[in-house]
Order: sequence, then C-alpha cells, then structure tokens
Amino acid sequence: MKRKIISTVLIAGMVMTGCAATGTPEATTASTTETATAAAGETTAAAETGEETQADGAEAGGDLKDGSYDITVDGRNGKMTVTTVIKDGAIAEVTIGDNTETPEVATTALEQLPKAIVDAGTPFVDAVTGATITSDAIMEAVKGAITAAGGNPDSFSKDTGANKSTEVKELEADVVVVGAGATGVSAALTAQQNGANVILLEKAATPGGVSIIAGGPMGIDSKDQQEAGVAGTFTTADVLKYWQDYNCWMDDGQLFYNISNRSGETIDWLEENGMEFTFMGTEQAAHADGFQTYHIYKDQENKAGYYTTLIDKFTEAGGQVYFETPATELKAENDAITGVIATAKDGTTYDISCKAVVLGTGGFGANAEMIEEEVGFPLETFTTGTQTGDGATMSRAIGAGKGKTIQQYHGVTSYSGIQTGQGKDEIAKAIYMPTSVWVNRRAARFCPEDLNYDTALCSNAAATQGEYFYSIISEDMVKALEEGGAKALDVDTAVAYEPTIPMFSIDEGWTEFRAALEDGVSKGIVFKGANVSELAANMGIDAETLEKTLADYNASCENGVDPVYGKASKYLKSLGDGTLYAVKARPVSLGGIGGVLVNSNLQVIKDDGTVIKGLYAAGNDVAEMFNNSYPLVEGVTMMNALSGGRICGEEAANYAKG
Repeated sequence: MKRKIISTVLIAGMVMTGCAATGTPEATTASTTETATAAAGETTAAAETGEETQADGAEAGGDLKDGSYDITVDGRNGKMTVTTVIKDGAIAEVTIGDNTETPEVATTALEQLPKAIVDAGTPFVDAVTGATITSDAIMEAVKGAITAAGGNPDSFSKDTGANKSTEVKELEADVVVVGAGATGVSAALTAQQNGANVILLEKAATPGGVSIIAGGPMGIDSKDQQEAGVAGTFTTADVLKYWQDYNCWMDDGQLFYNISNRSGETIDWLEENGMEFTFMGTEQAAHADGFQTYHIYKDQENKAGYYTTLIDKFTEAGGQVYFETPATELKAENDAITGVIATAKDGTTYDISCKAVVLGTGGFGANAEMIEEEVGFPLETFTTGTQTGDGATMSRAIGAGKGKTIQQYHGVTSYSGIQTGQGKDEIAKAIYMPTSVWVNRRAARFCPEDLNYDTALCSNAAATQGEYFYSIISEDMVKALEEGGAKALDVDTAVAYEPTIPMFSIDEGWTEFRAALEDGVSKGIVFKGANVSELAANMGIDAETLEKTLADYNASCENGVDPVYGKASKYLKSLGDGTLYAVKARPVSLGGIGGVLVNSNLQVIKDDGTVIKGLYAAGNDVAEMFNNSYPLVEGVTMMNALSGGRICGEEAANYAKG
C-alpha cells in the first residue's frame, strides 16, 4: 500500500501514558539509492527544488544548500522515498512519499519519525520500537539529504541518551499484563471486566504485536458458525482427537482442550467489544475437507485498528496503558508474584506492585540468536521486531522452568528479502508452482511439490532439509508462464498464503517473471544451467545425483504417476532437456513459540510442577500444546492467544481479588 505522510501528522487517538527503551535494532540496514549523477561516495538528491542559498549560521553539518531533497532508500519491504526540506541550514520538514511498508507494522514510524527528526534537528533520533527497520530507513534518507546538501550527517549527531530520566515511579495494580498483542489485550480487558485494577505494558509504540500480521483465530461453536450452519457439526473433542493424532500425543492435550473449548465464546466476546470477524471455514486448498474453524479479521486493512478499539474500551473504563515501556523484571517472594519492573523510553523506571501478572510477550521470533540456538540455522521469520523471548527470560529468572519451544513453520520463500505476503516477490512464484521440482542440498526430492497447498506442511518439510533447498523450473515452463500464466501448465488453483491473497496469477501471463529470474542469477539467489550438469555445478551440489533425480522425475511425468510421493498427476510436467533455473528457497516461520513453562491451566510453573502463584502466560509464549511444529488447524495460534489470554485474565483477576 502506497501512501504519503507529512511530518506534522500524528497518530490520532493513540493512548500513550508511558514510553519504553528502544530494543536492539534489527539486522537489516537501509541503504541510500543514488538516483542522479554525483561525485563518488556521495548520496544524491533525486530532485532539488526552491531557491537554494548558502545557509548561514548552521549549528551542525557545515554550510547546507537550502532546498528540497528526495532520497530513495530500502525500507523493510522495498523502496521508500523520503523528502527532506533544508531551510536556513536546518532540517525544516521531512515527508514520507511512495513506499510499500506494511501498514500494521510501520505506520507509527512513518508518522512519528519525521516529526521527531524535525523537532530534534537531527536524523539521529530513537527508532520507534517495533518498526526499527522502517525507522532506520527514514533516518538514513535524511542523512542522505544532508550529504546531498553539502553537509556532513555525523556533525548532526546528538547524544540522545544524555537527557534520559533516572526517576523511579511506584505504581500499584491488582493485575499487570505484559504485552499488548492478542494475548495481552484480551487478558487486560477480561481482567478489568472481572473487577481488577489493571496496568498494561507494551514494548512497541502500538498494540497488536504479531497478531496484526496474522489472518485470524480458529473457533468452535461461535455465533458466526451458527449462522453459517457449521456449529454443532463437530465438537472440541473431535478437533482434539485430530490434534492428538497429528501430534502423536507429544503435547499437553488438556491445555489444547481448555483453550479451544472456549474459542467460539471468545470470538463472540471479542465481537461484542468491537473486534469484527468473517467466518471463512478454511483458507488453504489442502484443508477444504478439514474442520471449518477459521475466522478472519473482517477488515484485513484494519487489523491494528481492532486492537486500538479494544485498548480504547479498556482505558475508558480506567485501565492504564504504557506503550514503549517493556517489562524488564518480575518480582516474587516465596514463589508468589509481588510486582513488575518496567523501563520507559525516556528512562523512567516503573516499580509496579501487583498480585498477579499475565505474560503475553509474543515468543522469540525476533531473537535471531535464540532462534539459531533452538533451530540450528538462521531462519526467516515474520515479526514486528519486539518478540525477543522476554516472557521466558523473566519467568526463568524467578525460578520458572524452561518451556517447550517450536517454530511456527508456515510457508517458504526466496532469498529476495521480501517476506511472503508482505510484498511482490516474483521469483518466489517458482517455489509455489506445484509443477516445480524441489531438491535439497543432497540433490534429492524430499516431498511432493503440491504440498505447498498446505503452508505448514511444506514449510515443515523444507525446514527438515536445513537452512535452504532449491526449486527447479525449466525454460519451457518459463515461456508458458510468460504467455499464459499458471493455467498454461494446467494449474488452476493458486496457493493462498494469507486470507484472499493468491501467490500467483492463474490466467494472466507472468510478464515480469523472466527478468526477475535473471536478476536473481546475477545476485546469486537463482542458478541457471544449459543442462543438468551445468546447473548442478552452479548450485554447488552433486551433478550425478541431480541427473538421476531429475531423470527419475521426468520418467514419472511420462508415466503420469509419482511412485514415491504421490504428487497429483496434473502437476507432473517434465523438465525436458533444455535450460533450467533453480531458485534458492528457505522455510519461513511466523515466529518462535514457547519458552515459558505452564500447566494445563496456563499457570506458570517450576520444573517440578510447582505453581508460581499469580503468574500466567498464553499465546506465543507457550508451546506446551504443540508437538514440534505448527499443525493443520487454521488459526490455532491466534486462538491460543485470544482465548488463552481471556482465560489468563479471568484467573489473574480472581486470584488478585482473593
């Protein structure tokens, strides 16, 4: 979604009674794109307008030429144009122009950073927590404008920590909820409606967490299902049996039952309080005959808005919310919660006394070090940058055990850097075409390629191969796709990754596909060969093994039967003897789940099963109801968060009251 935002625009109606220290910046760094001729090493303005004069008396950066400077940088999802106006040698205005940033994640940075830069007179300001990459991109663009105006950006550097507060404020509440994602918002509002005085802490500048990236929750026997005639056609016990069969009983089935048995009721409650859903049943083609449980946000463009609505309801009833204020420590005595320590963005420490705490910090999907330690290799994850395992760290510090961890493997993608569903990734289409051939680094097929119609299963299969695998497509296939789209290869169903979003066009020609493949070849993320031997050499895998693998596959195509994996015969298309492309592919995770150990009632426990009184957790902080992967019931992690958060809120309020 492209938009233009002026520096003077602020977030309307945002509830913000506190701020928080900025977390560690994400690894991606924005880089300035030169769009006009300039001296070597300089950043270039795409356009300079207005009268240009030598600035007199500029306090930093030397003499700057007044004018308007358009600088294009790499944001999180693609190019972003930022216009900086220099007047009288100072930064007078910053405007965000065309961009493809994810609205739910980046809007706060797009709206707040320009004003913060103008007010501070420097591009060196605190990033917006939860939108670090976008924040860094904006600051990089302004630095580029200073360079283009003849100045030195480093001369504008200010010590943003010099004026940090050292004040300690003492607060009191019955219940403190840590995290304002699906778990936290649900828990906070529920605890309040059950009579508790509640404080809600959030590390990011806005509510929602990774839930604003998700599609929606599963539910059993909701009013929406009743209207659709689905309610009553299956029970929680039916879903649990399927769940246990899938998980080989290597989970906490009672926990799954406790949460899912209230899932429909929770959806009804959320709708009564302002969150809207559309009953979808199932999303993915592979689940057409599965349990009809999936509810999606009614307005997919307003996911964050739904959480703001719930937050507004909470604060109007007296609840307190502190954004950009992460909890840093839990306080406990004799295995019972006594309080929480949190640190605001301005440096203020909040020492909060309370009787109960609900942890909803979103797991560890943004903690690259923890992911690699748990998984064994780097992993592409969907996060908002704040899910760093805080719930696990803080609970273990007061004696809780280490909970199970899993990855929410969900889909595959290329090495383009564009996250699936978050931007247009042409080369990823080759991975999601079921007529492609997937091979691992041992040059062997490892699953039927039409497994990609279930994004959990295909990602599980891919992750089992390690950090990456390859999707091979022939020159003849490329030609067919260019001319007639997927239907030219008898593919009539696109893979759906998010609600209503197909991964490729069925009827329209893929006119940009070949150019993307060739660009990938130049970048080393796609490999090309005039024959199998040359392709293998470029891929760096064993040629003899690949030749046998592809020869066997082509023979299967001729016979119309995949004897090993049973791939649907309509997708069996021979690769032929001509030029081949191999797209380097990788599994995707919606986030690292778990680390907080709970019992079946969502009480945080020690390794011996002893309860830490007054401490509860749900959502992506908890993985005990899973085996080792994301299962096939759509919307289950959102159900875990929303329904689990509601249970935690009730229990915390009841415990705090007595």
